[in-house]
Amino acid sequence: MSRDYRIFSLFLLLSLFPTFISASPHPQRGGDRHRHGLVTTSTTAIVAQTTTSFNDGNGVVNPGVGTRSTTIIDDGNESTTRISNGGGATTSTTATRGPIITNSPSTGTGGGKRGLAYNDTSPSLDVFASSDITWVHDWSSSPGNAPSEFLFVPTLWSDKSPHSDNWDTLANGHQYLMSFNEPDIVGQANMQVGAAVAAYKSLMFPKRTANVQIGAPSVSSGSGTNEAGIPMGTSWLSQFLAQCNDPNTCVADFVSGHWYGCPGGTCSVDADVTSFQNYVTDLIRTANGRAVWIPEFQRYGDVAGQQSFLEATLPFLDQSAVVRYAYYMVADGILTTNGQPNELGAAYAGV
Repeated sequence: MSRDYRIFSLFLLLSLFPTFISASPHPQRGGDRHRHGLVTTSTTAIVAQTTTSFNDGNGVVNPGVGTRSTTIIDDGNESTTRISNGGGATTSTTATRGPIITNSPSTGTGGGKRGLAYNDTSPSLDVFASSDITWVHDWSSSPGNAPSEFLFVPTLWSDKSPHSDNWDTLANGHQYLMSFNEPDIVGQANMQVGAAVAAYKSLMFPKRTANVQIGAPSVSSGSGTNEAGIPMGTSWLSQFLAQCNDPNTCVADFVSGHWYGCPGGTCSVDADVTSFQNYVTDLIRTANGRAVWIPEFQRYGDVAGQQSFLEATLPFLDQSAVVRYAYYMVADGILTTNGQPNELGAAYAGV
C-alpha cells in the first residue's frame, strides 16, 4: 500500500469521525529593546486545513503560487503535511515528533491559547485574573510578579550574558521553554543559523524531557536578508529546523514567530489582516507538523484599527493550528490605561 494511499485513508477516516481536542517599540526585562494553568497530554489525531492566496502584504501575489491548500494530519507521534498549489501540484512531507501538549481548560474565548506579553514596567497582571488569559511571558527566565494562576513560559533571550546567566537553574520546573528572540534581526539576538543551532544544542536541548517542551528561536516576519547578511523570517527558521533534526542532539517541539503591521498603521486593516494570516499560514507550513506559537504580534495605529484587526484575527487564530499566542503587550497605551484593562485590553482578554 503506497504512502499517499495510507495518508488519504487516514484523512478520510478522520473526516468521517472527527475528534476535537483543545489546545489547552519593545522594552524587554533588563532594558533591551523588545520588547501558570493545567497541562494535559493527548495523542488524539487532529486535522487542520487552510486555504490561502499568498501575497507580500502589499497586494502583490507571489507568482507561481496563487492559492495554496495545506492539510495537516497529526496523530501526536507523526504529522503529515500535504500542500496543494493552485497549479495542481501536491507535495507531502511527514515528520515524527513527541505528543501534543495542550492547555486546559478549553472553555471561554481563546480556547486556552490566549496569553499576555509583559515586562518589568507593565501594570500588575492581576487585573487580567478570571479572564480568557491562560499563559504569560516576559522575554526572560524570571516571572517577576506574574500571578501563579497563569502558566509562565521562560525565554532564553540569547546565548550571551546576562541572558544565559543562571539559565540552568531558572529554566527548571517549567513545562515549556522558548529560545533566542528574533535571531534574524541585528538589534535583537542577532545569530547566524549555525551559531544558533550550536547554542541551542548546548543550552536548550539538555532541558528537554518527556514533560518539558522546547521551542525553536522566535523569528520575525521579515523576508530576504538583513544588513548582516542573515536570512530573515521563515527562511531563517527553515534553515534552523533543517540543521536541528537529530532526536539525540537537537529537536524543536514547537516553533515561534513574531509579526508587526505596517509602521504607524499606514496600511489598511484589511491589508494587515491579510499579511498576518499569510504569515501565520507560512509559519504553520514551515513548522511541518510541530506546534506553532505566536508570542508577539501587533497592529500599529489607533485603538479602533487595532480592535478591528483583533476582531478579524482572533477567530482565525482560535480556529487555526496555532496553540498559543500573545498580543503585544501589557502596557499603558496598549492593553491598559492607568493600570487597568482599557477597551482594547478588555476585548482581547475577555474581562
